Amino acid sequence: MSRHHFFAFFLAINMAVPVFGLSCNLVNDWTTSVVHDRKFCTAYYKTGAGIASFGGSKAHPKDLTTFKYDFMNEADDCQLQRGIKIPDGSGDTTAIWACVCYESNCNFPFSYEEFVRRGHTLRPSFIPSVIPADDSIRHHGSITV
Repeated sequence: MSRHHFFAFFLAINMAVPVFGLSCNLVNDWTTSVVHDRKFCTAYYKTGAGIASFGGSKAHPKDLTTFKYDFMNEADDCQLQRGIKIPDGSGDTTAIWACVCYESNCNFPFSYEEFVRRGHTLRPSFIPSVIPADDSIRHHGSITV
């Protein structure tokens, strides 16, 4: 098969395969599953209660209406949103960490405590913590001069 025919075959096969969006973890008070064909994945961490929910959206990320996510600040995948109205009719507000990411299953549903330990990010953290910093002196003994 010539290079030209191979390229034409490759192109035809790739055009025949349907293109799907991202798969995202969907975890909330009612369900735990995976949703497909999303444009981005989300994670929301409510600061006061330590409650989290995860999902994804078929809309364009700039069409988010509940949160004012600053997409120009690409360094932060999670941004603290203050003054979010609690939907119980009380008029009270709360603070929520709103996170977006753009890879399948990038919104792994870890706890609020783990989210804080990671530095308020969904990105993987590969820094091992074998001995806590304040315990390291006790493990090495006292230093005398």
